[in-house]
Amino acid sequence: MKLSNKEILIEQVALLFASFVWTMVILTGIALFWAYQDVQDRWDFVLNAPPGALAQAGPPPTATPSPTPTVWSPPPTLTPSPTKPPTPTATWVVPPPNFLPETLNPDEPTPVPVTVQPGDQVPPAEPPPAPPPPEPVPPTATPEAQPPDQYPLPTPTATATPEPAPPPPAPAPNPVPAGGNGVPTRLVVESVGIDTKVIPVGWQVVEQNGHQFSIWQVADYAAGWHETTALLGQPGNTVMAGHHNVNGEVFRDLVNVEVGDKVTVYAGDQKFEYVVDLKTIVKEKGEPIEVRQRNAQWIASTTDERLTLVTCWPYTNNTHRVIVVAKPL
Repeated sequence: MKLSNKEILIEQVALLFASFVWTMVILTGIALFWAYQDVQDRWDFVLNAPPGALAQAGPPPTATPSPTPTVWSPPPTLTPSPTKPPTPTATWVVPPPNFLPETLNPDEPTPVPVTVQPGDQVPPAEPPPAPPPPEPVPPTATPEAQPPDQYPLPTPTATATPEPAPPPPAPAPNPVPAGGNGVPTRLVVESVGIDTKVIPVGWQVVEQNGHQFSIWQVADYAAGWHETTALLGQPGNTVMAGHHNVNGEVFRDLVNVEVGDKVTVYAGDQKFEYVVDLKTIVKEKGEPIEVRQRNAQWIASTTDERLTLVTCWPYTNNTHRVIVVAKPL
């Protein structure tokens, strides 16, 4: 029997209604099941709750106030203790550089100075590996053994002037006059035409290629006296450095100094005279850390009285260092 369009429409509507009714029945069953699970979990929590949990939550709304104390009392409120200020830590002091002062070439990147304020924590630079200890030298018999230098001079390179025979024992140090402080103010080397003022210089922390390190400052239009080195007339190594091809070129002709030349240094009105005892030229740029640290022994402190002058070389580059060592006259 063929059904009419009206009957087909009624049949489809009935199917849709039946589907909707069953969907509602299933959703209602799921909701009832979830409600049952929630009620069961809450009841289990009430039966097995730890002391203080229900007390902190407070009694249920339907609970009747009871004059008797509750079984679980809230924990006592902790009194906050005053916040203690952080313990101040000592500011890290940047040590003097482990290398000779340098002058950068025009094509080299300029290191960026790092501003250090009082109280700032400066991350120390990665310490370079310690140089190997020198091989022990067998003692030689001498009539009168002199106390050795704390940092013996390295052996001059092939480009250096041969070291002369050991001079006789140096006389007693020049006495510093009363009221004088031994800080050099003027340097004169007549043999090569050097006559320049001297100013104290220190070092600064710079950042280059992501690393921080300390570098000696080099004075402009003057010789720079390393302020941590010895005062004039006192035992120790008095170190001065200067430019040779920029900013005054005060040490341009230092490379022409010869052994035996006279050097005069003034501390105000007091005059200190020295004689050049040794000159050498060492390779610095591109050398490994061990070599550069060995080169820096020339400006390290000593037990004898000496004057050390340092500059870069050659004039068209800064790959080497000229080292001139003078002893008291």
